Amino acid sequence: MLAFLGLATVCLALQASFLRNFLHLTPVLGTALMFLFGFSLAIPFYLPSSMFALKRGGKDGSATIADAFDICGFGLLAVFNGIVARVLDVSGEVGSSSAGMLLGRKRAWLPVFLWMLGGSIAAMASLFGAVWLEGER
Repeated sequence: MLAFLGLATVCLALQASFLRNFLHLTPVLGTALMFLFGFSLAIPFYLPSSMFALKRGGKDGSATIADAFDICGFGLLAVFNGIVARVLDVSGEVGSSSAGMLLGRKRAWLPVFLWMLGGSIAAMASLFGAVWLEGER
């Protein structure tokens, strides 16, 4: 699972590097990176929380624990959607040229990808810690 989460983090880091103009991505490569990000994030997102809920809650209480995770997750998603909504409002008008508008739009998306990158790094650290603590038992 750490490998999947590591792949998702690398995909986000590459996208953020593109937005900061550190590297050039073709549209096909950018699309492939976003697909790999979504594909590699699904298993580390769903599996550990489901296993924890089943282990701690058993067959009677696992749904309550999973719902508590969902409530916290949807609260964080509401904050994150506010950040994305601000990006979608940006017109991207840095200059009158289309290149200037594209540069403005790229700059507008950078905070979104940096928030996602930070969350992915925090998730990797906490997943590593949880796996290590479980192994100590």
